[in-house]
Amino acid sequence: MKTIVRFEFDNQLFHKNYCGPYAIILENPPHIPQTGDPVDFNIADFFNDEKVLERYQRLIQSDLLYAHRIQTKYSIDVVEIMIVLYQESSFRAIFPQLFEVPHQFNIDLL
Repeated sequence: MKTIVRFEFDNQLFHKNYCGPYAIILENPPHIPQTGDPVDFNIADFFNDEKVLERYQRLIQSDLLYAHRIQTKYSIDVVEIMIVLYQESSFRAIFPQLFEVPHQFNIDLL
């Protein structure tokens, strides 16, 4: 069985005249991020457009990218997982519950 992980970007990483791939597709990766996991790439391994590379570098200098695992599709021979990557500020706004600190119990009540 083969596992394919498809990473899509939620931001404006790609410019108006860009005509290359818009996703990073990995086959049988050793790790699959879950929703809330920070993710980074050696972006030059996947894109060769200078503007895209520059935008990615600017993006990760000021923000983390967080994974949101949105779909898993099963067939007889293939499992395909789609993950959207959000900038930290967007991800925190969409999933604030993942960043909340659990309440502490007050043991002094006894």
